[in-house]
Amino acid sequence: MALLHRLIEDQVDRDPDGVAVLTDTEALTYRELDDRANRVARFLLDRGIRPDGVVGVGMDRSAALVAVLLGVLKAGAAYLPLDLDAPTARNADLLQRAGSAVCLCDGPSDLPGALPLPDLSGLAPARPDVRIREDGLVSVYHTSGSTGPPKAVASVHRGWVGRMRWMQDAHDLRPGERVLQKTTLTFDDAAVEVFWPLIAGGTVVMLPPGLHRDPAAIRAATVRHRVAVLQFVPSWLAEFLDLPHGPGLESVRLVVSAGEPLQPELVRRFRRAFGPDCVLRNLWGLTETSIDSTAHTCGPEDEEGPVPIGTVIDGAEVHVLDDLLRPCPPGRPGELYIGGSGLARCYLGDPVRTAERFVASPFGTGERLYRTGDRGLRRDDGALMFLGRHDRQVKLRGIRVELSEIENALVRHPSVVNAAVVLARDPLGEPCLVAYVAGPAPAPREEFVAFLSRELPPYTIPSLFVPVAEMPKTSSGKTDRKSLPPPDWSARSAAAAYRPPSTPLEQALAELWAESLGVSRVGVDDDFFLIGGASVHATRLMAHVRSAFTVDIPLQELFDHPTIARFAPVVEAAVHAAVAAMSDADVASRIAEP
Repeated sequence: MALLHRLIEDQVDRDPDGVAVLTDTEALTYRELDDRANRVARFLLDRGIRPDGVVGVGMDRSAALVAVLLGVLKAGAAYLPLDLDAPTARNADLLQRAGSAVCLCDGPSDLPGALPLPDLSGLAPARPDVRIREDGLVSVYHTSGSTGPPKAVASVHRGWVGRMRWMQDAHDLRPGERVLQKTTLTFDDAAVEVFWPLIAGGTVVMLPPGLHRDPAAIRAATVRHRVAVLQFVPSWLAEFLDLPHGPGLESVRLVVSAGEPLQPELVRRFRRAFGPDCVLRNLWGLTETSIDSTAHTCGPEDEEGPVPIGTVIDGAEVHVLDDLLRPCPPGRPGELYIGGSGLARCYLGDPVRTAERFVASPFGTGERLYRTGDRGLRRDDGALMFLGRHDRQVKLRGIRVELSEIENALVRHPSVVNAAVVLARDPLGEPCLVAYVAGPAPAPREEFVAFLSRELPPYTIPSLFVPVAEMPKTSSGKTDRKSLPPPDWSARSAAAAYRPPSTPLEQALAELWAESLGVSRVGVDDDFFLIGGASVHATRLMAHVRSAFTVDIPLQELFDHPTIARFAPVVEAAVHAAVAAMSDADVASRIAEP
């Protein structure tokens, strides 16, 4: 019987002294990781956790996080990852709906069942003896819900074991090779970065907390730790490739792209930067089907034409079906359905939505298929192509977002009678969300942002709110989204009281701010993220700041100091520190530069 944690225990027994987890300050051997995880499991069992129980995890990247995830599995439970940036009320609701009585946290928390991870050194490190089935729960990941609460995907050991084994069979990670763990735990791709290397004798390199949005920090960690495998959403791969390539990335032999359509131009840029010896693999799948179901190795031909999502991986099956669930011949578009051993058990506690998406196979096998909502076709050579969505779900920088969930939240605002949210592109061509709101007196953007932030995660907050007198309607009475007015990006107004820059440093930053956001002017009190800035804009801004001032400032500083008035002292201190660290000759050389 294959259980995910048992595969890792097998690796512990093969090489207990190999390095399992590496951070900038700590290295855990496989034996040390196993001992810590065993103690976590005993701690949970003492608190009544039983097989198929759900344990919340509200922790940031660390060696302790890996031990907790493994310990939850050893106790027979599933882990439920929480977004540390999401509203507390939202996280509390997810825990309560999943029936989680325990939530392990880095420190004190207001979440129900929160337990700051204590010192467990007094517990026995022996492996607990818990009876677990292959169809036992391994994780509960939440995806956006169109009309109700987020859907809790209940994944099982059998599916995840197959997914990790395929990854190893396909890419042959060698003992000691390093995989960078940088994906936020609430996205299921993070599981591949943790569990795949641990079943293969590799090393999980944990990117320090707060740096996952910073391509420069990711590059630095890759070079510093000689990472072999990186995983990106295409939009973030583009930001990574925007950095000066330089030496130090020779250790990278595999880059995985998943979560968004991969464009030929990005394949071309990747091959120029990394050369032919580094493999770029395009993966496609969903949380409901154990993360990924197809794979395609990119070659020179993908620099010119549409990039396939590939062929089916071991243990999965993918069908292109028409509206009557009949197979579509090659070249004819249809809806993509996924079957096989990777299917999740259900949407936890939601039999209605489970029945809508997990349907009986039309092939009379007695099996189920997952109705993805994705459109696609099969080429004559067997490769699958992704053609978009049937419904109103969109991908925004790799994250599944149900537009209806945002609309449903907006109409609960007292000034909104009707709302429509669309995926658009800002003046710089970046994908973003735009909300159209109809009501007697639409609130200012800041009020909408504060209202939505109480119940929705940050990535679902629209960049622009457009007031309309009334929503255009189709002849059937539905919102006519095609007739909505084009976004007026000048409406991304600054703070109510515009205060101009007053120093040369503030003026320089204001120009960089405006260039990065595609706006005409920025006041020193304008919050970068309240006037339309998203992570991708922040990354671009910090690249400009580093180039303009020749200083290395962590991206997190912008999140902590999002106005020019607050950020300028950070830049000034960084410049002074850089000058103080320079030798007299360096200073003279720098002053002499034109």
